[in-house]
Amino acid sequence: MSSGGSTGSFGSLGSLGSVKRSIANIAGALIAVVIFGTLSYHFVEGWSYFDSLYMTVITITTTGYGEIYQMGSGGRIISMFLMFFGIGIFFYAINSFVPLIVERRMEMSAKKLSEIKDHVIVCGFGLMGKEIANELPKEKVVIIDSRAEKISIARENGYLAVLGDATEEEVLEKANVREARALIACMSDAANVFTIMAAKDLNPGIYAMAIIRSPDAEKKMRRINVDFVLSPYKDTARKVITTLQKPATVEFIESIMSRRGETLTLEKMEVRIDNKSLKELDLRGRTGSTVVAIERDGGLILPEADTVLRRGDVVYLIGSDEALKKAEEILGSEI
Repeated sequence: MSSGGSTGSFGSLGSLGSVKRSIANIAGALIAVVIFGTLSYHFVEGWSYFDSLYMTVITITTTGYGEIYQMGSGGRIISMFLMFFGIGIFFYAINSFVPLIVERRMEMSAKKLSEIKDHVIVCGFGLMGKEIANELPKEKVVIIDSRAEKISIARENGYLAVLGDATEEEVLEKANVREARALIACMSDAANVFTIMAAKDLNPGIYAMAIIRSPDAEKKMRRINVDFVLSPYKDTARKVITTLQKPATVEFIESIMSRRGETLTLEKMEVRIDNKSLKELDLRGRTGSTVVAIERDGGLILPEADTVLRRGDVVYLIGSDEALKKAEEILGSEI
């Protein structure tokens, strides 16, 4: 980070060494004022060291509690001195320390972002973005939003966050998009399009998902090679109809997806082997996973033991993460 990005007194401090020297000088001056005030009140007014320290602190911090004891002219002269010089030094110190703390936090955040891998980038921290982020492991999420208040909320909730326009490559680079596993765009439809195009250009292998606001935007999304499009209105309508017609199916899927903290997962994989029956493969015995459906030539097959898998089939399996990894090694690559 360049010195131009700092605020307050850091704009003219120059090198890191001069920054440290300046901070040390300010801290030294502040401590000297506190010691001077404490000793002065103690010897002039005869107060205890603690009461003298307390009076010094409330004076230079402008707390305004008033005099703790009735003081004479000498004590009031000390108070005036602290008001003129001590308060100025105190606020100058605050003005110097706060930017340093903020800059330090930004440097730590930038380091974490540069090191994170296999993470999910959530673009847009509105209602939808928050709900999506809440369902993901915090240590594997990076938030991008152009609104500073949203970034503050995200960071307060423990997420790594980048302030900026997600459609810009520079902002995506700060979120380490080249090492990301997936990107979820839940902004305006236009912003989603440009963000996914930029992300795919920087990382062709990233899994890109768009949450669209208008059903008409789905066609535009398909043109930019988006991996998955979710339309809350259309998909909710479909779910309502499915729930009315086949409630058991919806309940089954919901029970799998809502079991947080457990290992049961429904996964989709492409088959790379050819002419092997499920009985021969014995996936349940060898991996602990179960094939519940096979997608072939646009149709859906409910498998039996003698069902033969072909290269290019898409199978749906249920099992633990470990079981699904073993099944992937046997069947092929996950999609």
